[in-house]
Amino acid sequence: MSDVGGFVAAGYERVAEVMANGATYLIAERERRADLGRGGGAFAAYVGDECVVDLWSGASASGVPWARDTRAVIMSATKGLTSLCAHVLFDRGDLDLNAPVVTYWPEFGAAGKEDTQIRHVLSHQSGAIGVPDADHILSWDGEGWSDTQAIAAVIAAAAPAWEPGTKHGYHGVTYGWLVAELVRRISGQSLGAFFASEVASPLDVDCQIGTPASDLATLATVMEWSPPPTSRRSTLTTIDPATWAGRSVLAGPKGHLFADEHGTPRFADFMNSPRVLAAEIGAINATGSARGLARVYSALAVGEELVSRQSVLEFSAEQVCGRDAVMKVPTRWAVGYTREPPALIPGLPRQHGPDDAAFGHMGAGGQIGFADPIAGVGCGFVRNHLENQAMPLMGASLVAALYECLGSNG
Repeated sequence: MSDVGGFVAAGYERVAEVMANGATYLIAERERRADLGRGGGAFAAYVGDECVVDLWSGASASGVPWARDTRAVIMSATKGLTSLCAHVLFDRGDLDLNAPVVTYWPEFGAAGKEDTQIRHVLSHQSGAIGVPDADHILSWDGEGWSDTQAIAAVIAAAAPAWEPGTKHGYHGVTYGWLVAELVRRISGQSLGAFFASEVASPLDVDCQIGTPASDLATLATVMEWSPPPTSRRSTLTTIDPATWAGRSVLAGPKGHLFADEHGTPRFADFMNSPRVLAAEIGAINATGSARGLARVYSALAVGEELVSRQSVLEFSAEQVCGRDAVMKVPTRWAVGYTREPPALIPGLPRQHGPDDAAFGHMGAGGQIGFADPIAGVGCGFVRNHLENQAMPLMGASLVAALYECLGSNG
């Protein structure tokens, strides 16, 4: 892959080499290849206030080359941007992490959730992992997904999967609606509008939570996992609405987020829908460039452009670490942001770099954005051909190359 565009500062050439050629790893005696697959992607990094890497390569769709202004759907890396909205409110004194959710959202105190704290919501401990009877208000053609208040009302009335605060489990889709309703109740703005005015505009970044049709011309088309999921048992488990995993991906009679009722993958088609992209789904559908994502996290890693250093320490502090009640693998959460989880397999490169203080959020197929306050680094990696691995390698390979250069540069 030699069609690499963009630039690297002197001393960061190794990152461009990995973008061009990928990398190969021997993990658990099995060779694994890291590359952009059939699609394209971009990687950017700031060190201090300097952008030292801004690279792109591959194709956005139908052979159209990735370009400087190409954006991607960043999947669950959206949650990091959504968390930042709560972070901003906290920094202003408008949101108390230890307060009950009902302080701001009284209706949420139904069915055993009355003592749920804001901290529980932001660290995936609330148990509000599903939308009961989601098929009645949400359609897989995108209808209903923009009615965030109606969705929030259903979540508020529902019983939690577990006693809030006693477990942590990934709130795969509901996280965005939970935080969005808190943002709306406190600020009077929708999540997307708040992010635009309080984060994207001040930093001048091309990231959006809710992307109108007029802004889709430069958006890379999402490509389905290849090969598609092959485990029939796994597919059926996630379709089953009786399981926590199923509830977290809105499983019902017509399937779930990743596959229809027959087990046929549909995630890419869903995420490419203009109606879905226009909705403000704060868990999964933000769009942006790697450069924009890196710039957001550089603001958290280095200065006080958006929030205070003290609030960064508060929001980046580990809240929970261990086996995830929904995903059944080890996860590690700060307040809304991910921290590097325990390695599933020894030898896997780290998604958040070598500094344990780093925090951010990963996304399906390999997206990653994070801040490293120790090294003063903000990183972003986006792609459109989703990598079908539990711990994707390409973004981590580029991150490893970046830190190799940082070490060489002193």
